[in-house]
Amino acid sequence: MAECVNSKGGENNMKKLRSFFVLAAAAAALVLFLFPGTEIKAAGTATLNSAVIQGNQVVVTGTASVASEDGILHLYAQNPYESGAQGIEVAQAPNGTASFTFSLNKNSANSNLFKKFTVVAIQNGIPTAVSNSVYITNPEAAATHTAARRDGGIKGILPAAQLLNANNLTDLGVHQATYNLLLGRITTGGGIDYQYNGKTWHFNAQVVSEYDTVARRLNDQGIQVTFIVLNDLGADPTLIHPLARDGVAANYYALNAADQAGVEKLAAVASFLGQRYSNTGHGTVDNWIIGNEVNARQMWNYMQSTDVNQYAVEYANAFRVMYNGLKSENANAQVYVATDQQWAVASNASQYYGSRPFLVAFNDYIRSEGNIDWRLSSHPYNVPLYDPNNWTPTGYATHSQSSRYVTMQNIDVITDFLSQPELLSPSGNVRSLKLSEVGYTSLAGEQQQAIAVTYAYLQAISNRYVDGLIISREMDEAVEIAQGMAVGLLNGSAQPKMAYDFYKHAGDPNYLAQASAMAGVDLTSHITVR
Repeated sequence: MAECVNSKGGENNMKKLRSFFVLAAAAAALVLFLFPGTEIKAAGTATLNSAVIQGNQVVVTGTASVASEDGILHLYAQNPYESGAQGIEVAQAPNGTASFTFSLNKNSANSNLFKKFTVVAIQNGIPTAVSNSVYITNPEAAATHTAARRDGGIKGILPAAQLLNANNLTDLGVHQATYNLLLGRITTGGGIDYQYNGKTWHFNAQVVSEYDTVARRLNDQGIQVTFIVLNDLGADPTLIHPLARDGVAANYYALNAADQAGVEKLAAVASFLGQRYSNTGHGTVDNWIIGNEVNARQMWNYMQSTDVNQYAVEYANAFRVMYNGLKSENANAQVYVATDQQWAVASNASQYYGSRPFLVAFNDYIRSEGNIDWRLSSHPYNVPLYDPNNWTPTGYATHSQSSRYVTMQNIDVITDFLSQPELLSPSGNVRSLKLSEVGYTSLAGEQQQAIAVTYAYLQAISNRYVDGLIISREMDEAVEIAQGMAVGLLNGSAQPKMAYDFYKHAGDPNYLAQASAMAGVDLTSHITVR
C-alpha cells in the first residue's frame, strides 16, 4: 500500500480499516438481500479543485460536504482507464475535509505522476466514489532538466534527412524544423536499457542514434526542433489501443492508455524521450506533437468507429500520459495536439471528425480533470489539395466557425476559437498555434507555388497567436509527385525552385511586390490580422 501521509495509527490502523471494509461490505450485502429495492447513494459530495506537485509531494485540495461512515475520506490514485472506487488508496482526511498530501514517488513502482485522484467514502457499507477526478497539472515541477528553448522566428520547414549536412536550412533562414519520430522504430530492438518506474525498458540504440543526429545537427544550425510522435504498426502492440488491434490497415494507430501495460509503456517512452532530448548530449527537442491529424480517425490515428466524445477521451488519456512524461523530464517542453484542415464538419463522417468538434470534446474532458498547457498544431492545406492558389477566396474556407475547412486564408478561425474563455490555458492565455505542415505543389507552375508560400508566410506573421509555419517539404518526394503533389522547395535533384527564393526572402517588400504582381492582386489585401 502506498504511503498515507495524513493517516494516523500506522499499519495497525490500516489493518483495522481493512477489517471494517470487509464487515461493512458484508452488512451492505445483507441489506440488499433483505431489501432488494434498496438504492445505495452517496450522501453529499466532494469537489477536487487541484492536484499539484510541491517538492517531492503531491497536494490535492478541494471541498467536501460528504460524510464517510468510518469518519474518513479516502483518496484513491487511479489509472486513466479506472473509475468509481477502483485504484489504490494514497491518503486520508477527516470527514468534511478535502485536503490530502502524499508522496509523488517519481520513477518508482508506486509512482503517482500518471495517476488521477478521486475521493472515496464509505456509504451504506460500500466504498463509493464521491468526487470528480483530477490529475497533476504541473508535472514540470518534477523535472530535473530545464533545457533552454530555441524560440525564434516562425519560419520553418520539414527537412530532407539526406540534406541535413547541406546549408539549405541556414540559407533559407528557417528557425524551426519538424521531424517524424516513429515509435515502432525506437521500441523494436534493443541496445539501450532504460530504468523507469521499477522496470527495465528497451530502446533501439541504432535508431535512437539516428534521431540524436537529427536533433543535434538542427540545433547546431540554431534551429528549434519539433518531433512528431507517430504510433506506426511496427510499434509494440502494447502501445496500440485495444480498439485499434483489429487488423485494419492505417498509416498510424491510436496510442494506448486503456490498460495497465499500455499506460506503463507509454509513460516510459514519454519519460525516455523527454529526458534524452533535454540538452543531455543528444540534442534538444523543444516541442512534441502527439500524433498526426488525429481527428482523421480512419487514416491517421486509427481506432474503431465511436462517437467523437469517446474518441476524444481515449486520445486525451494518452495525451496526458505523454504530457506528464515529457514535461516531468524537460520542464520547458511544449506539447501539441494535432489536427488537419477539416474544421466544422468532417468530409466523411464515417471515417473522420471535424477538428472543431474533436477539440471541443478534448478540451472539455481535459478541463474536467485538470487543465494543462496543451498547444495546437494544424495542417491548413489548401482545398483542393492539388491547387496551390491559396490567396483567392473560395467557398471552402470562410471566416465563420461553421467553415468546412481551415486553410491559410482563414487561420483566424482557429485562433478565434482558441480565444474563447473555455479554451484558454491554465494561465489564462490563448494557446499558441503551430501550422506544422502546409505545402503547395509546383506542378501547376513554379510561380503559383512561389506566390502560395509568400502568402502563407504573410498570413502567418499577421496572426500573433501563430508560433510556427512549417513548409512541407524541403525537397520533392517521388511518391508525392506520383500523386500530383510536388511540394518541395527543391526538386528531386535538390535544385531550388522559384519558391525556394521567395521563402528565403519571405517578408521582404520587394519579393512581396513580385508575388502580388504574379498573382494579379495585392496579397496584403487578403490578410486577416489577429
